[in-house]
Amino acid sequence: MIKERYGQALIITIIIIALIMAIFADGLTTVLRYHSTQETEIYQREQALYLAEAGVNQMLYNINSGIIYSNGDSISGSDPYGIGSYITTYYSPDTSGFSGSAYIKSVGVVGEYRRTIYTSIIGGITSEAFKYCLYTAPGGSDGVYYSYFTNFIYGSSYLYNTAPATLPYPDTVYYSSSYAGVSETLYGRWPIFYVSTADLNNVVYIHTVNPNATLIISFANIYDASYNISFITDAKNVYFTDLGAPYEDTYWYGAANPNDNNLVYPILVHFGTGTVTFDYSNYYNDYTTLHLYGFLYTYGGIDMEYNYYSYGEIDGEVMEQNPVGELGGPYGDTQMSYVTDYYNNPPPHFIIPGSIIEPLVGSFREEY
Repeated sequence: MIKERYGQALIITIIIIALIMAIFADGLTTVLRYHSTQETEIYQREQALYLAEAGVNQMLYNINSGIIYSNGDSISGSDPYGIGSYITTYYSPDTSGFSGSAYIKSVGVVGEYRRTIYTSIIGGITSEAFKYCLYTAPGGSDGVYYSYFTNFIYGSSYLYNTAPATLPYPDTVYYSSSYAGVSETLYGRWPIFYVSTADLNNVVYIHTVNPNATLIISFANIYDASYNISFITDAKNVYFTDLGAPYEDTYWYGAANPNDNNLVYPILVHFGTGTVTFDYSNYYNDYTTLHLYGFLYTYGGIDMEYNYYSYGEIDGEVMEQNPVGELGGPYGDTQMSYVTDYYNNPPPHFIIPGSIIEPLVGSFREEY
């Protein structure tokens, strides 16, 4: 009887020990499985972050290699082992709060995990060329008498560049019909565009089919003494005529572009290689002045025409690739005054040759 009870007790003990061991083993397995899952999650999250960073670095490399991105353009890639991937998107202007020239959003994905980072970019957004009253590719004053230059911000050393230089140039993605408020295609050797009151406060893009066209832009229907309008054209030559309200000074400003975050565009961006002429020689312009407040850019040159008693004043900056006109006018009556700091506030979407785009220090931000 005693042996029987002893055997039963032993069996019960063994069963209890087995149950304890099973519970312990299951608990240990659960713990190991949890730690394994946790390590996998940490690993995948880290890899996703690395891939997001790789996307940023790849886009910066592409930009510095000469690739031009527009707002919303994306690139994608993956790691060499197929673990995960990234998609990286360029946004301009910079609305991230870091005040860069643009910003990049990059999303890295590994397994079920996503890491998103943002970085502002800076560099290549300005140039010494933006400090001058007049900046030309060959250097020189382009027929403007020295005494008619005044640089109120950077002083007499920045009246005009005296040595040949490479000009910044406008990004054709933005200076195109896609971003313009008014767009026209004109035919013939001497096409005419009559400016209407509906065109004012707009960026006007005019394409001429004839590559040797002289585009005539007439203000005959404009009687305002002050207006905002910007012109972009690829016509070889451009002739602005009928300028000025009768017997009043005329004040012409560049237009804010609602299709591009209300950025103020230059008065003129001319992709033609000929001459842009501002004709202010109407008889009713005697003793009045044409004031151009803004930035003017041409791949050719600019010529100013006045009556004997009329004048011109450019309060901004002029850039000319091939200055073959007479910017000073027939009597040297064009006053060049640098009143806007284009070095720190350059005209929108100009590309600086040889510049390097880099991340803005301290701009890194992750989205969880």
